[in-house]
Amino acid sequence: MSDRFGGRRILLLVGLSVVAISGILGLFIGENGKQVATSIDLYGIVSVPTTPLAVSLYGIIISAVALGVLFGLVEFASRWDEA
Repeated sequence: MSDRFGGRRILLLVGLSVVAISGILGLFIGENGKQVATSIDLYGIVSVPTTPLAVSLYGIIISAVALGVLFGLVEFASRWDEA
């Protein structure tokens, strides 16, 4: 069987798609959110201005970190299972 569509490639494609969608949605949310509040307080640690670029970057960073952790755990579990 051809390994043309391997599991890692599919996960990478899904991950990149989710990160791109997060960025696009952040643009829309940032544009509309600035009418409601000038900034968003995140857990009392960081204050993100409600601009399209800031909200988009926040969405990209959070989704990339979350997916990186999840994919790392999957990789760890698959290696542990093979041993």
